[in-house]
Amino acid sequence: MYTSLFFLAGWAALMGVSQAKSDPSCRAWLEVTPRGNMLEMSGNCASLTKKTTSFRYEMTLERQSVGGRSTSQQGGEFELAPGQSVVLSSTRVNADGQSTYIGRLRVFDAHNVLLAQDSVRHEPGSK
Repeated sequence: MYTSLFFLAGWAALMGVSQAKSDPSCRAWLEVTPRGNMLEMSGNCASLTKKTTSFRYEMTLERQSVGGRSTSQQGGEFELAPGQSVVLSSTRVNADGQSTYIGRLRVFDAHNVLLAQDSVRHEPGSK
């Protein structure tokens, strides 16, 4: 019985350490706003840590239409203070009402480990 309790206590302690290490250090999200015949996409990130941290982001906007596909990419390095939130990048494209737009945002740590991501899809006729 004592062996079982010791095992369960050890397992619970290990689970606590594992969960603490897997806590995200940031939150990333995309916002898409139609503005007339334009579509604006902004990539955002918020710090969830208690210290200033360095990150890297990649943001892409892909346009798919009958005529093919095109992609614009943006990226760079940035730092966030505890609790800070920033707009990483913003882009506007002419929305023709015939194309599908797919946005992707990925945020990495200094060791290129993916920490957070988001994606959005804007279909023809979406408002």
